[in-house]
Amino acid sequence: MLLSPILLISAGHLTARVFSSVVGAWAWIPLQLVYWSGMIAVLYSVNGMSTIFTAYTRSSGWRSWSSGILIGLIPWPILLLHLNLLHSPLLIVCWLALALINPFIEESYWRGLFGEVTSQWPAWAALLYPTLFFAAAHPLQWGVFSVGSRNWQMVAALMIMGIVWSATYRQTRSLRSNTFSHMLVDLGNMSVWVFLNLYTPPTHH
Repeated sequence: MLLSPILLISAGHLTARVFSSVVGAWAWIPLQLVYWSGMIAVLYSVNGMSTIFTAYTRSSGWRSWSSGILIGLIPWPILLLHLNLLHSPLLIVCWLALALINPFIEESYWRGLFGEVTSQWPAWAALLYPTLFFAAAHPLQWGVFSVGSRNWQMVAALMIMGIVWSATYRQTRSLRSNTFSHMLVDLGNMSVWVFLNLYTPPTHH
């Protein structure tokens, strides 16, 4: 189970390469489906669904909600400054669907499952192990066809968010605030437009 991120990312990378040669940046759709399916398969294979369900029934506490909302709003200036890009109904539907579905699956896998598996590890190791893979998954998969997904600042932001979300789960054993925070991030970072290279985050050296 601890090595599942390597298999997951490898499968995603291969999917991205194969489909991007055919449909270009629209390869994000088959990649997303493979990525989600892989995480769900791992959760089922280790009987992790009951643990995840329990994690969604627990309260996160107001501190976790407060920090989660603050983290989630960090990328929102990107959205607010580029509202002019929101003119395609198809892209808007894809964006909203991604923001609603992706956080549940990613938080269940990266924070919920790994939070349980590493619960007896030293805190620094338990936080870093899944977060390193979580952050690397984006440039190694979507970065195959998306310039913005290879942005080092985006990877750094993913590291920070991953550590905060992992620490929140370790403290509360709840995925509620994490998932809402993640939804805010996926809305604010204009994910679909980044995947399609319709918006590329600026890089500051």
